[in-house]
Amino acid sequence: MSEDEKVDDYKVEERRAIVKYATFTGALFIPLLLSFIFTRDLYPFAASTMMVGLRDIERERRYYVLRGETVEGETIDLPPIDLTNALSGRSWSLVSTAVENKSFNLRKPHPGNISLAAAYGGADRLPRAARLEELLRAWGGIYNSRLPTSSNQRLKSVKLDAYAWEGGIDGDFNRFVESWSALP
Repeated sequence: MSEDEKVDDYKVEERRAIVKYATFTGALFIPLLLSFIFTRDLYPFAASTMMVGLRDIERERRYYVLRGETVEGETIDLPPIDLTNALSGRSWSLVSTAVENKSFNLRKPHPGNISLAAAYGGADRLPRAARLEELLRAWGGIYNSRLPTSSNQRLKSVKLDAYAWEGGIDGDFNRFVESWSALP
């Protein structure tokens, strides 16, 4: 192979590398640019919309605190993430779903939810938080299952308190709203 052919092969390889890296850069940059333009929550580009929620800071938000009362009468905090090893946001979405009876409005609800809704004459007639007691009992049972039966740290009740943050910079952030309890 002559020197001219080697130089030509090198230039061809160099052009191929430039085209390959330009294509790769475009494949990464174009969807990212489009996600910023359209602010869609499509994985993996949802991170670009993290700060968009600041515009509704004035809206009231509810949050929940899970506590338990031990056999000794001591009140302890029960972070659901420690109980289930789930993502924190997913644990709390279980609570809001149970409080608002969202599991009864699914396209294909669980058969147990269908029969419970039928017993009340429809999903719209269910009492608020119809399945929440079961969730609280389950979390209390998980906590108690990790302790010996003779332990004074076992729970005798589990309590979920709902608080409201009125929104705004100076809004009251711990206005008590309502409470539920269950025996584990």
